[in-house]
Amino acid sequence: MTTFTTDIHIDAPLQHVWETLADIGSIHRWNPGVVASHATSESTSGLGATRYCDLGGRNYLHESVVHFEPGEALTMRVEDTNLPFKTVDIRFTLTEADAGTHVTVSPIYELKFGPIGSVIDRLYVKRTYEKGMAALLRGLKQHAEATAA
Repeated sequence: MTTFTTDIHIDAPLQHVWETLADIGSIHRWNPGVVASHATSESTSGLGATRYCDLGGRNYLHESVVHFEPGEALTMRVEDTNLPFKTVDIRFTLTEADAGTHVTVSPIYELKFGPIGSVIDRLYVKRTYEKGMAALLRGLKQHAEATAA
């Protein structure tokens, strides 16, 4: 398993940032790595809610909310994808800080292909994934700050 942590400060109230993050079907509005997305469950938020993300170029994710603490933490699990991941959980944690919100994202994942996957992870995937998570947080920051009341 591989994990890392990336964080950002957002100049917007925690509740606003939480509402943006917890509306799982709308991730395409703020994550530059997602071309289109929509909820695939009746509920668009909360434990058990699911979504589909089109990442472009035939790449996709089917995800579900496996941990949900309103206003504090959310964990998404990749249930199906055509990317080389065997398992992926992505935990978001929010805290109030400096008249805004501190957001941390901590994925934990394992690639397919056993030992070869571990080598691919060290050489390419982890670095690329870290850049993607940093871009995700920058997108969340820009969107939340632009739409905060």
